Amino acid sequence: MKHCSVSLGRNGRPFSSNMVTAAASFGLLLALVAAGWPLPSAAQNNDEQLVDCLFPSQVRRLGASSTTVTPRRQAKATVSECRKAGGEYIEPAGAPVVVASNDDLKLWLPLAAAGVALAQVTAGELYDKAGDFTNAALWYNRAAAQGNARAQFNLAALAEQGRGVERDVQRAQRLVAAAAGIALWGGLDKERPHIELVDPKAVLKRPQTSASNEFSVDTSVGDTVVTGKAESTVGIDKVTVNGDVRRLDANGLFSVPVALSSDPLKLQITAVDKMGTSATVDYVLTRSASPSLVPQPPVALPTPISDNFVGKRWALVIANQNYQRWEVLDTPLADGKAIGETLRNRFGFDVTLLTNATRQSTLAALSQLRSKAGPDDQIIIYYAGHGQMDPATSRGYWIPVDGDRRDQSNWVSVIDVTDQLSAVQAKHVWVIADSCYSGTLAGNLASRVDSALSTEQRQKTLQQLSNRRARVAFTSGGFEPVIDGGGGAHSLFARSLLDVLNQVAAPVGARELASTVSARFSLSGKALKITQQPSYAPIAFAGHEAGDFVLTPQQQVASNETVR
Repeated sequence: MKHCSVSLGRNGRPFSSNMVTAAASFGLLLALVAAGWPLPSAAQNNDEQLVDCLFPSQVRRLGASSTTVTPRRQAKATVSECRKAGGEYIEPAGAPVVVASNDDLKLWLPLAAAGVALAQVTAGELYDKAGDFTNAALWYNRAAAQGNARAQFNLAALAEQGRGVERDVQRAQRLVAAAAGIALWGGLDKERPHIELVDPKAVLKRPQTSASNEFSVDTSVGDTVVTGKAESTVGIDKVTVNGDVRRLDANGLFSVPVALSSDPLKLQITAVDKMGTSATVDYVLTRSASPSLVPQPPVALPTPISDNFVGKRWALVIANQNYQRWEVLDTPLADGKAIGETLRNRFGFDVTLLTNATRQSTLAALSQLRSKAGPDDQIIIYYAGHGQMDPATSRGYWIPVDGDRRDQSNWVSVIDVTDQLSAVQAKHVWVIADSCYSGTLAGNLASRVDSALSTEQRQKTLQQLSNRRARVAFTSGGFEPVIDGGGGAHSLFARSLLDVLNQVAAPVGARELASTVSARFSLSGKALKITQQPSYAPIAFAGHEAGDFVLTPQQQVASNETVR
């Protein structure tokens, strides 16, 4: 089984094979799930494995004459929890499932036929996972007609890919907007291209809005280069700057040589996607008196900042570096510590930093998150370390520090991680994996706030997005290896993420933030000839409802980090 074997050192030179990062395969596994691959769900201890439990009805009496029976309730629970409650579940099996299990469907189809939306979307997901997209679309349609956001999003994923229904990208986008409960793109039925400036990075704040596009460039000379990025879910056809067509590289970056003086310089950037939809952003650049293009300290936060989120914030940071049977890595511990401190100090997260974790400690930490997170809470899970995929079973794994190369029994199956995300009560969950073998997760259906909206419209949109459940992932690479290093003391991905997090000065959606990190990564990696590209998308079959993870900065808070 081949694992990642190419990497760059901090000085940009290739690492030897024993200094390579293969981080987590989280993204690939989710991609396989989204594509309908049959995946097993074995566990070492079935009593603690999560299953779909159908809890029994409850008889409720009011006085002597009124008796009601509540509907049966479906929820994720451990096998032992389901047994104690007298619920029904399918015994976890170790063999891969090739078609939707008759036993599973026996639980859900009667309720689905009776019109229970939750049962309809569950039945649809059973068919979807097994590759029976026609029946999946049938049940998604029925649940979507009742306004079920989860079904609307799942149906959008099928429509985007033409599985079980006719391929219709615009319908997919409308379904996502309906699931999110808002016209996400300024009242349009399709998303506009997204444009933003990436460099000079020292002068830009996040998020970029129509009201914040005037900034100064610190430079001692009049000539400089401004770099931007244009992207669209359907692809970019062309970009013009002040009417001149600019060439895009493979990652959507374009460069604009400019001559700055004391007079403001206006740049009008227009992007047109392959469906003919356009977006235009105006920027104003001025030359400042003091030359400084070195990275700046974190942007000072205004006070107070209105918060779109009322729940608690939890972060689990897993940093695996000192492996016993795999190559020792260089940056995960430094990456994890820096990410944890930033999440705690700038965003108010209660951070658990788990270093050099075993399988048992990883699963225990995930279980503790599930038990303490409430329905209004946010969770970020950050992973840096080795990862692997088993081609025989299409399973991805996070490798604990005591993992054996030839024995998967003590690896952490990403299926188990996904089950935890589906079961957790938290409204928003964001997995950030500095990972190899990552790729497209659930298509290009992540909700984005239109940058053309006014500040008031933007805040309203973010508020509505934050009201929906979100299960999203941001991974550092596609199906190619990822690098350990390239960003000084950090991996290039972690360095790019930290730079952008330190520039956030107002509530911002995770997709917008991830787009900026990807652009920064592309720009930094260009000189190192790195082809690796980060990916952001919803997590398939984890309960995503077309919301987005809204990250809100706050004033410095007291230290509440737990280190294990």
